[in-house]
Amino acid sequence: MWGDNIQWQVLNGDIDINEGALTENFVATELSKHGHTLHYYDRKSRNELDFLIREEKKVTVIEVKSGNDYEKHAALDNVLDEQSEYVERSLVLNKFQYKQHNDIIYLPLYMAMML
Repeated sequence: MWGDNIQWQVLNGDIDINEGALTENFVATELSKHGHTLHYYDRKSRNELDFLIREEKKVTVIEVKSGNDYEKHAALDNVLDEQSEYVERSLVLNKFQYKQHNDIIYLPLYMAMML
């Protein structure tokens, strides 16, 4: 029974079972350690956004991607299409290197400690 639960699998290095949740937890911890109040957006009809950080009068939207398809982010695309006037920055944290495409900045996961 103990060998079947998620904690045991993670402790034994089997992070494939929920790598996305673990990656989001890492980012949440880093953002929180650096004084950010964590907010998220979840509306069933428009998907979810992992983290929103309040700037002066706008927000920074942060998506966390643990897989190779980090350039697929429907909820972020919807927000940028429909409400970009409220977005200061849009970031996608992922396991690859820095790049920028249109209004989205892609950053390696370790950069979470610098936000």
